[in-house]
Amino acid sequence: MPIPSMILSWAVTIFVVFLEVFVIWLIVTGRIKLDRLISEPDGSASLARFQFLIFTFVIATSFFLVVIGQEPPGFPDRIPPEVLVLLGLSGGSYLVSQGIQSYYLVRMRQAERATTGQESMRPEP
Repeated sequence: MPIPSMILSWAVTIFVVFLEVFVIWLIVTGRIKLDRLISEPDGSASLARFQFLIFTFVIATSFFLVVIGQEPPGFPDRIPPEVLVLLGLSGGSYLVSQGIQSYYLVRMRQAERATTGQESMRPEP
């Protein structure tokens, strides 16, 4: 490996490690709160958020092991499509759950306005 690319690789690695230590320090000191990491804004548990978090960690760990498992360590020649499908399904399920939740909240507000006599938010056709 040429010297400039090795220097750049080490600089990026040191920067990423610094960011990780900084984020962990912010979590430990309480400036980043993780108490609602996998819950909805109302406090209820969210299976979609939990699934997205777990799949992200599994894929990141697998990728890390693949990178350091090569001799010399390096980026793999190709990423298996199954991994991308798994990550896409996980992200898609989270987005769909957020869409369903938003639709539910809009419908609840419309029903509330209808019972209180206020005008509905639904647009005229």
